[in-house]
Amino acid sequence: MRALLLILLLYPFLEIATLVSLADHFGSGPVLLWVIFTAILGIGMLRNQKLAALLTLGSVLNQGERVSIYSLLWPLRYLLAGILFLIPGVISDLFAVLLLLPFKGPALPVGPRPTGTAEDVIEGEYHRVDEPTDPSRRIN
Repeated sequence: MRALLLILLLYPFLEIATLVSLADHFGSGPVLLWVIFTAILGIGMLRNQKLAALLTLGSVLNQGERVSIYSLLWPLRYLLAGILFLIPGVISDLFAVLLLLPFKGPALPVGPRPTGTAEDVIEGEYHRVDEPTDPSRRIN
């Protein structure tokens, strides 16, 4: 527990130290542009979080029998990466990139996909009935 507290207390100082050393090496302009770029990237990722979750669920349903644990956790990883990109600093950006890497995890068995049978089909006939409209009331 103390180690976690120590890491949480040292983390901001490490981020500031890396930003200062990068600014000393490359200049403050490129480092500032990097921080702004990653913040915009994080905002964009957080805005598209719902789309990522929807695409993940769609691909999981299409995979069939085997589903990876890491693919199920992709929306959470994407959300955490977006938050880490919002935090100014290089260390948080590295953790965000690591979260976005496509790891293959152990597969979970999923039951067989249901297929349509003859019992699912309802046969019948229909016809369309439109009410006649007055030609003078139409918008042309």
